[in-house]
Amino acid sequence: MRLTIKILTVVIVLLPLTEVFFVTYTTFIDLSNHWRTIKIKEGNHSYYPSVKFIYDLNEIEFYIRTNDSWFYEEPVRNGWNKVRGFSKGMHHDGGSARLVYKCVNDTLLLIGSYCYVNGVHPNDGVGQQAVLDTIQPNQVYHCIIRHQDEKFKFWFEDTYWECDAGENPSWGYMLSPFIGGVFTLDHDWAIDVLDIKKEKHDTDSLQAFKPDF
Repeated sequence: MRLTIKILTVVIVLLPLTEVFFVTYTTFIDLSNHWRTIKIKEGNHSYYPSVKFIYDLNEIEFYIRTNDSWFYEEPVRNGWNKVRGFSKGMHHDGGSARLVYKCVNDTLLLIGSYCYVNGVHPNDGVGQQAVLDTIQPNQVYHCIIRHQDEKFKFWFEDTYWECDAGENPSWGYMLSPFIGGVFTLDHDWAIDVLDIKKEKHDTDSLQAFKPDF
């Protein structure tokens, strides 16, 4: 009994420390300009680390590579799945912008934009979400999300979309993939991501870096 209590105590202490380690690792270790694979296990919503803290965050640029794991049997409440994005402050209280996707009728993949504005959920606001395009498995796609001129601006391939961003603090954090909200998948899900690190002179560029595919 005492051994069990000791083991449980160690697990309870180590779990939050593990999360802190991974968040710290991805914050201070540069993983940009290289492809990496992110996996979410069957029955889970996310993976560790779930966020990456960055001060004065106003733009992210990235490539994603899709695959067959993006297909799933459409649930009764088929919400958007988060692909990549960033938050200005705490997104439930402030603003956030993210690229999202969903699988419709088990076969159609939709990619979209999804934003919190002044703490208002996209479903409760006006013009805070949109379908940007359809996508295919085993393809590479390019995306830029920018906070500029009090707007959240999206460039996904050749599609542009924007919405009012409201008032936001300077600090923020990157948002990593998240499946469902009210549902999970019955299989492992994966994505290949290449986050782009821009140089100062690339600030106004719409495409700062082209990787080797």
